[in-house]
Amino acid sequence: MKKRIDREMVMDLIALTMGLVAVVFGVIFGIIRNRPAASGVKASDIPATAQTLTGTAAGRNGDVTVEVIADDSMIYQVKVISHQETEGIGSVAAEKFPASIFSAQSVEIDGLSGATITSDAIKAAVMNALKSGGIDADKFGSAPAADGTSVLAAKKVQTHSGVTVIHADDWKEQYPNEYNTWAMTAESDEIEDYLESYPMLRTLYEGYGFAIDYGSARGHFYDVKDIEATGRPHSLANCWTCKTPDFTNMVNEMGVEAYQLSWTDVQKEIVDPISCYSCHANTPGEITITHTYWIDAVGEDFDRIDAANLACGQCHNEYYFAPDTKATTIAHNSLESMDPAAILAFFNDGANFSNGVMFADWTNPRTGVKQIKVQHPEFETFLGKGSQHANDFTCADCHMPDAVDENGNPYKSHNLISPLDNPELIENTCSECHADLVKEVKEVQEAVEARTNEIGYKLQDLTEKLASAVESGYSDTDLAQIRFLARDAQFYWDFVFVENAEGAHNPTLTYECLDKAEELCSKALALIDALPPLEENPAA
Repeated sequence: MKKRIDREMVMDLIALTMGLVAVVFGVIFGIIRNRPAASGVKASDIPATAQTLTGTAAGRNGDVTVEVIADDSMIYQVKVISHQETEGIGSVAAEKFPASIFSAQSVEIDGLSGATITSDAIKAAVMNALKSGGIDADKFGSAPAADGTSVLAAKKVQTHSGVTVIHADDWKEQYPNEYNTWAMTAESDEIEDYLESYPMLRTLYEGYGFAIDYGSARGHFYDVKDIEATGRPHSLANCWTCKTPDFTNMVNEMGVEAYQLSWTDVQKEIVDPISCYSCHANTPGEITITHTYWIDAVGEDFDRIDAANLACGQCHNEYYFAPDTKATTIAHNSLESMDPAAILAFFNDGANFSNGVMFADWTNPRTGVKQIKVQHPEFETFLGKGSQHANDFTCADCHMPDAVDENGNPYKSHNLISPLDNPELIENTCSECHADLVKEVKEVQEAVEARTNEIGYKLQDLTEKLASAVESGYSDTDLAQIRFLARDAQFYWDFVFVENAEGAHNPTLTYECLDKAEELCSKALALIDALPPLEENPAA
């Protein structure tokens, strides 16, 4: 009986001991698991000059706070000391991403795939920490934005440096993921004939090349092929702008004289369509703005704009060719002055041009209206007044998905797609604010398309009536105000028509432009209807 009791006591003791061991291991594991993620040098290697700083930024589920030990020359340690990010997703970034920042000594690196928002929060928190200690944030790849947060900083191309373009094929072995996804832009090969889809364009663009041939843009892979195949005439090299890094580098080495070279002479030197050099110069991994006219176009706001937006904006903008030099030029020099009304005011002021005459791309042969052909103002629209996402997302966030290769290496896809074709982005990010993003965007686009068509045909009617008035013999004095209204109306309309998101980038600004176009068009039509009969017209 005693042996039986002793055996039971031993078993109970063993069970109690095992339970205590489990508790102890659980506590230890919990401590290790919840210990702040850190990366950097040993404490003994940190110099006395270093400061211990904290910074906070908004993550997906709440604030992310970091502790950074740094001085003006180096980041010595990075710790995520608190966060509320999703377990297994954002928490992984909190654990691993500080090591990436320390290794790069910069926040100008890709975020952890699948945890972009948390990664961006850590970057911003690190930069805020550095700034709190008076450390120059630019040294670590960031600069303050207008709202006090941080943005990834772009570099500016070095001109007259004697470099030659390293082409995409030369990078494909070192950067196979980026190269292969860039090459996938060849899959975007459909061309819509806008002159067939929008018959009013032959009237609205009459006398200009876009009334001869106007097709939708395809993937970047086709930029050179499409400009070579277009029916629009081009004698000078300026039409190569944005189509190829080979011409971009030519401008950077020669200066504005390159724009006046012959089209065919430059054509012989072209190798790549838009590719690596366009956004990175010859340094993959660093975003470098290679179009000098774009550096001028954003002026002192350069460091307030995220590098991804600057990179895309250098081609997706409203530009014109300067009348004297034929150089590609932008009608704004800051974020504030890129508003459509400000751009139009710039074009309408002859004092801005060497000949003292307001700018016109061409003059309509039947109406005498000095017309402006808007290009593709995605940048001005997305970052313009009323934009719902300008402070939250970049072009790359929506059009360059995070990806992971077969070896588990994260990278940014260079196969540019619509965010509507990215279910993972919609589910993980967009769904936080949009119950059905695809439906919402399509509703906006259908409404904008209908309104654009309606006003487009109204402008066509205005053009025909104005042409009839010219043919009937009304004087320039009679028609001056009507022509000016027609010019401005078509500018506002074209600002919407050629912007490739069909209103989705910024519905507020889009509808504002359409409202102005319709109002100006209606005023012009009313003035035509009020013209006195020619026999009563003293000027006739």
